[in-house]
Amino acid sequence: MKDTAYGSSNVLIRVYENNLLNRGHYDRMLAADSFEDAVNVLRETPYRNDVDRIKEDKNYDTMLMNELHQTFDELFNISPNKALIELFGLRYAYHNLKVLFKEEFTDQELDHLFIPIGRYDISELRQAVRTGDSDILPQPYLDSIHEVQEDYDQYQNAQAVDIILDRRYFTHMRILADETNEPKIPEMVETFIDFQNLSTLIRAMRQNRTRNFLLTILSSSGSIPKGKLLEIATKDLSSAASSLMNTKYRSIIEASVDSATNEISPVKIDFETDNAYMKIMQNAKLEAFGPLPIVAYIYAKETEVKNLRLILSGKENGVSADGIRERMRLNYA
Repeated sequence: MKDTAYGSSNVLIRVYENNLLNRGHYDRMLAADSFEDAVNVLRETPYRNDVDRIKEDKNYDTMLMNELHQTFDELFNISPNKALIELFGLRYAYHNLKVLFKEEFTDQELDHLFIPIGRYDISELRQAVRTGDSDILPQPYLDSIHEVQEDYDQYQNAQAVDIILDRRYFTHMRILADETNEPKIPEMVETFIDFQNLSTLIRAMRQNRTRNFLLTILSSSGSIPKGKLLEIATKDLSSAASSLMNTKYRSIIEASVDSATNEISPVKIDFETDNAYMKIMQNAKLEAFGPLPIVAYIYAKETEVKNLRLILSGKENGVSADGIRERMRLNYA
């Protein structure tokens, strides 16, 4: 798709960006003496209509999910490329697939866990999970559904649902990235998958997970070969750091090493990869044409929601400002 096709949508994105929370908002919320005072800061923001209700019932998750839902609905409406929005909202579709399968396999009512974000309605996903077929869903959704069902038919292990769908999510992302026909999107998605693989690898090594577990959960859709990651997993965390220094993510690995142990810290690598991806998005924001401003805005909005949840949860539970701040991610605005 020609870059100029995004002209009108990018003009709207610049307007939406003006409503993102900035560092001043976060600093004032962190400095607030109480949960109620922190919520009051939101009176100056697009969240203003929820302030009184949140102070009363403290149900800020509903507000945050509604904000994301509205954001994706608006972007589906304004984007000339629906596959682009589907791609960057795909995590919610796969979350809903997990919930649907758990309903099927455990005979529970889990409607409260659904997130109404995605290109296809939850009702369509539900029908496909129950029947294994759909006239509406594209084949990658059905491939994911079939793999889960076949595994469950063979092993009767409901816990495998998350593992299979997490891996299938990355495979589906790569397919959708190519379907957008946007030259910069596949590389951006590949980097995201690499970051997730690095985080998964280090966390699994810390937990002494087996090779078979890693073989199942690591994605083959990143730039670092899966075989290389499996080989690194046979080493200790200090040696793993040395091996990963030879990849293009050397600076991230260096920043993730605990100076006291010379081992990669799972917490640090999550923090560093999140911030590295935000820097990619900050650069994408500066593009005048093409799809990247929309993508950057999605990531910025999701990060805003994540940071707000951290602050409000921290204030509700008496966590110090420094304790909250060290878990927050880079601020897009």
